Amino acid sequence: MINVITYKEEKDVRLIDQSCRLHNTAFPYDCVECNIYTSFTLNDENFDQELNLFAVDEENRVRGFLLGVEIVKEPKEAVEKFKEYIWIKDLAIDPTLPPDTWRAVFMNLLSIFEEMVKKRGKKCIVLHAYAPYYFMPGINILYENYVEVFELYGFRKQEDTVSYEVNLAEFYYPSRVRKIEQTLLSEGITFRRGREEEAVLISEWVGKTFNNPFWRLEVLHSFDSKPPTIWIADQSGDTIGFAVYLRMKRNEFGPTGVDPSKRRRGVGTILLFKALYDLKQLGFRYAVIPWTSHLFFYTQVPGVCRVKHYHIMVKTI
Repeated sequence: MINVITYKEEKDVRLIDQSCRLHNTAFPYDCVECNIYTSFTLNDENFDQELNLFAVDEENRVRGFLLGVEIVKEPKEAVEKFKEYIWIKDLAIDPTLPPDTWRAVFMNLLSIFEEMVKKRGKKCIVLHAYAPYYFMPGINILYENYVEVFELYGFRKQEDTVSYEVNLAEFYYPSRVRKIEQTLLSEGITFRRGREEEAVLISEWVGKTFNNPFWRLEVLHSFDSKPPTIWIADQSGDTIGFAVYLRMKRNEFGPTGVDPSKRRRGVGTILLFKALYDLKQLGFRYAVIPWTSHLFFYTQVPGVCRVKHYHIMVKTI
């Protein structure tokens, strides 16, 4: 017998730990460190105990789960814009269950969640693509059984996105990139690491320049690290570009961006290489460049060893 409970009913962090382990079993190409998983769940500014569902057996073992979230606090600029949206941040079912039970648990979690969503007046459910606290940017197309059930339940692909994995043992600075950097330096463009005291200034610049409140929040979190894990490009005293690395304390690169008036000169390339080089120096064996559609920009990186393809799927209620 498998019953569905909410985090609000139990308030037991072990449910989150079991969910992490189940995620890593169900999604072997998208593993997450369990300390990060717990932090991304419980420390999310929008965490809602009622929206976290767990299918547990008689021994109180998690055999499936659904982590839901809506934007009610941060980023504050997005609350009104996305008031009709809700996200399934993660959903996984124990692969050792019999196929019929596996599907029944899956559909039951979705059904219960959808009823909760309707009562909250939401119009759209988005799968996984919830920034900044996401585990996967969408559904990895290799998990065909999950894609199939989501499609049967009425979800449709909204867009494609990819993530790159970089083997940092093979990463290096090509001479081409060093030449670009020297040219930019001669033009008065400088590159430096962010400073703690400019966290608000830089994060607000990013939010306004790129019209992206989610990037603003991710940049702000990059200054929580000591020292901050962000590279800045300046020219004539003005910020013209940025690149976050060790994103949300994971071995990830991004977000990154260059002022539209300063693009196509190589500024973004230099920021990319400086950030990845820092990750290598910090001892990471590989880096992830998540959730991007800029395919050719990242193929210039030595050491790219895997490209993962995701569908961002949406259901209109």
